[in-house]
Amino acid sequence: MPLNEELLRDYLYSPAYTPSTPDEVAAALGIRSAQGRRELKTLVQQLCERGQLTRLSGNRYALRKPKDGALTGRIIRAKSGKLLFLPDEAGQREIEKLCPDREDAVIPVQEGRGRDAMDGDIVRASIRLQRRTPFRRGRSPRRAHDLSDCTLSARVEEVMARGHNVWIGSYVSDARYGSVAGDGKTSPARIRLAEPPPPDVLPFMTVVVEPLSRPIGKMEATGRIVEVLGWPEDANVQITTVMRKYELPERFPEAVLDEVRRLPDAVSEAECARRDDWRDRCVLTIDPETARDYDDAISLTREKNGWVLAVHIADVSHYVRPGSALDAEALRRGNSTYLPDRVLPMLPPKLCDGLCSLREGEDRLTRLCLMHINRSGKVFRAEFRDSVIRSRRRLTYAQALAVLEERGTTGDAECDAMLHEAHQLAALLRRRRFEAGALDLDMPELRLITDEHGTPVDVEFNESDIAHQLIEEFMLAANEAVAQALNGEALPALYRVHEAPDAAKLHSFALQLKSYGIPAGTLASREELNRVLEQIKGHADEQQLKVALLRCLMRARYSPKALGHFGLAKGDYCHFTSPIRRYADLVVHRAFSRLILGADQPPLPKPAALASVAEHISETERNSAAAENEAQQQMLTLYMQQQCEAEHPRVWQAVITACWAQGIAIELPQLNIKGFISAADFPDNAHWFYERHASRWSATDARVLSPGLALSVVPLRVDQATGFTDFKISER
Repeated sequence: MPLNEELLRDYLYSPAYTPSTPDEVAAALGIRSAQGRRELKTLVQQLCERGQLTRLSGNRYALRKPKDGALTGRIIRAKSGKLLFLPDEAGQREIEKLCPDREDAVIPVQEGRGRDAMDGDIVRASIRLQRRTPFRRGRSPRRAHDLSDCTLSARVEEVMARGHNVWIGSYVSDARYGSVAGDGKTSPARIRLAEPPPPDVLPFMTVVVEPLSRPIGKMEATGRIVEVLGWPEDANVQITTVMRKYELPERFPEAVLDEVRRLPDAVSEAECARRDDWRDRCVLTIDPETARDYDDAISLTREKNGWVLAVHIADVSHYVRPGSALDAEALRRGNSTYLPDRVLPMLPPKLCDGLCSLREGEDRLTRLCLMHINRSGKVFRAEFRDSVIRSRRRLTYAQALAVLEERGTTGDAECDAMLHEAHQLAALLRRRRFEAGALDLDMPELRLITDEHGTPVDVEFNESDIAHQLIEEFMLAANEAVAQALNGEALPALYRVHEAPDAAKLHSFALQLKSYGIPAGTLASREELNRVLEQIKGHADEQQLKVALLRCLMRARYSPKALGHFGLAKGDYCHFTSPIRRYADLVVHRAFSRLILGADQPPLPKPAALASVAEHISETERNSAAAENEAQQQMLTLYMQQQCEAEHPRVWQAVITACWAQGIAIELPQLNIKGFISAADFPDNAHWFYERHASRWSATDARVLSPGLALSVVPLRVDQATGFTDFKISER
């Protein structure tokens, strides 16, 4: 497993770590090369210099614990500016022992006890238990073990890792060298420049700052400008700002590119000869129209007692070997990131767009999951092989849908017939999955259309039609089959896990449903949740309620243990079908090699290393998701600004969420945008008056505006700084 500082730090801070020598650490992490051991010793020395490790006798290294009982976790800065401490899983268990009835996961940091910790930092903190009301004379004292009147607070003892190594802000020409105004969360509200700024920077330009000192108490942060991005109104600058803020790598290191240049340009016949040859069979890919890499292909044959489904996945592990620079960079990135106008791939273009992309009419190496499925939709046998394919057709979802709806053809009768057969099987698998309790949380996917300059010009929504569902069901089946086989053989691998939701959050959601007139029980079971989902289907606030339910669920993550997937109602589940864009799938493919080829394969990661990889790629996934969401929201703001100036702006459906004397608050569920309609912007063809007793607006022509009502709106004004949009009611 390739070494980096984050992987080493995760292992050293794992509960299982005991004082060890660098050689023992190398063995635990599966590092065998001399170069890898030298790099490990250098990193250990650096951690010693930072005071995070202490050298003991016998060349053993121990963690320097700041205080007995300190917990590890992440710092979150609330909108109010206060610091909150979110303990990790081990810390949460300790908190539950201390306060079993506590519902909040976060703990407030004591005023002035946060050291120089900032949003996103990993810290060790001590926890203080304090009564809310002191004992008074004449009042019956509470029992010593009664903690119902207690509150928790945290004190940061040590900052272990920084969440943000650079700060983004707007240049201000003041003081000696000027300053930078940050967002007050991921960067300080004000950063004093300790060095002269670059000559090309102008006031209000967006810049990247390298921290020199962080704010502590009344001491302000200092830094130096390392990059000038440009004017914040520019679409390209906005996307680049997100990339720098979330530290998303834009270029590949030269060592990685050197390795890629040495890769062959085509598949060798010698390699094809040892694999199952599917090049003359009907194999096809179905992907979005904008896709550039195609990492999955399907083939299906009907038999007397059911079907044989072949799912072919690009064999990325054939090219990306453990210990290589290419593998280390793929691990560092963790996954590809999809921004509105570009993709930041996990692998260089020669791999993700070329050798590993299952292009039509070209020979490609794949891993094959061959599933035998009976008439009731149950996979009763699965086989796993190495294969080589030549995709007969590269279809978009729209083209596949046209064939399924008898509106078009692939130009190949065999492909057309296979698609119709695949649709029947997918419908059966889907029905069986929901009968088992899987949650139906499908929602339209928003996609921004940009021009050649990266400026948003339109918005479209991708619905989950039968073509999408066909591929989804087949990939889910393959992921489950591979996970069951790996777990059955006890091979070290990574699983996609999704634990059951928190009972307190489900209770709050049930109360929200009742406010909408939707009866709900305890929501403790998938069956009850699916009953509620069936009830809200077609509801005016369906999307809002689905989003509210999603917020109640646990976040899916990677784990070396098969803990099950609550949302999919599966016991064993892994990610196997997208190794071009997810490192987790690449780890699974290496375990897959051991499954089909036996022990004569490179050694698999040790448990400690595998756990560290799982934690790291779960974090990179969250980081990418946050970046994708922020970039999308910024592009939506820019798009709405353009719509404000358009002669015929696009009309959107909104829901009123609150009414005040100043106007009404609305939400656009499709766009996940909140906005406001001022009373001054109400239609002037009637007289409007606010009814305070009913919290609603009424008009002389009998129109009423009240919470929960749907209405059509168009954008009127956009605050570029906050992204908040003012709307007006559409008369069209």
